[in-house]
Amino acid sequence: MSPDATDPWALLDSAASVLAVHAHPDDESLSTGPLLAALTAAGTRVVLVTATRGEEGEIVQGAVDPSDPRPLEEIREGEIDAATRILGLAERHWLGTPPALTDGAAPRRFRDSGMQWVREGLAGPSDTAGPDSFTHRPPEDAVADLVALLAQTQPEVVLGYDDEGTYGHPDHVRAHHVTVAACEATGVPMLEVASAGPETATGFTWRDLPETGQTVLRAVECYRTQLTVVGEVPGGIAIRHVGGQDDVVALRAGLRRRV
Repeated sequence: MSPDATDPWALLDSAASVLAVHAHPDDESLSTGPLLAALTAAGTRVVLVTATRGEEGEIVQGAVDPSDPRPLEEIREGEIDAATRILGLAERHWLGTPPALTDGAAPRRFRDSGMQWVREGLAGPSDTAGPDSFTHRPPEDAVADLVALLAQTQPEVVLGYDDEGTYGHPDHVRAHHVTVAACEATGVPMLEVASAGPETATGFTWRDLPETGQTVLRAVECYRTQLTVVGEVPGGIAIRHVGGQDDVVALRAGLRRRV
C-alpha cells in the first residue's frame, strides 16, 4: 500500500532515501539534527547538500588556535564533516560542486550572504553581501544545481526549510525558494520542517524524538566555532550561539508537505 500523500510522516517513513537541503554548516544539526538522526537510525539513506560554507560567521572566542592559518570556511568544513559522520549521513555535498552542479557549468561557489538582526529572533539580509553571495547570485543557477543533484542521488523525499527559514536568515529563505522550485521542476516530494514550535506553527504534524538526544548533542558539539553547548534540558539540548543568544535544539520535528 502506498503511503498517505497527505501525511508527511507516512511519506517520510516509507522513503528509502532522503535529501536534506541546508544553507550553512551547522544548520543540518541545529534545524534537523533530531530528524536526521532518527532517519539514519531507522536505516534511511540520508544525503545532505549545503549551499554555502558559512564564510561570514562569527567565531566563538577561543575556539580557534591563534596559530591556525586556515580560513573559517576550511575550519567549518571540518566541523560539518565531523557532525554529519555522527548523524550517520551517507553523503554530503556543496551546492555548485559536482554532483550538485548542472551539466556543462563550471563549478561555482555560493558565498555566505551574512545577516543582521532585524529584531530579537529575526534575521535579515546583510548590507555587505557581495555579488557571489547565495542571495545575490541568480537563483536559477542554484535551482539547476539542485535539480542535477536530485537526478544523481534519486531521493524519494526532500527536506527543506519552510517559508520563514528558521529565523529569517536570508540564505535560509533563498534555500527554501530554491528547494521548492527544484522539487516542482522534478516532481520529487518536498517536506518543510517547521521553523517555530507547535504552539505557533500551523499546518504541521509533529513527532517527538527523545531517543536522538545523545547523537544530536555530539553533533552539535562539533561546531565549536559557532556555539557553546550548555547541556541537556528537558526535551532538548541547550546552546549559546556565538552572538550570545540562548537557544534549545528541541528533540522533535514538525513536518508539512509543500510539493
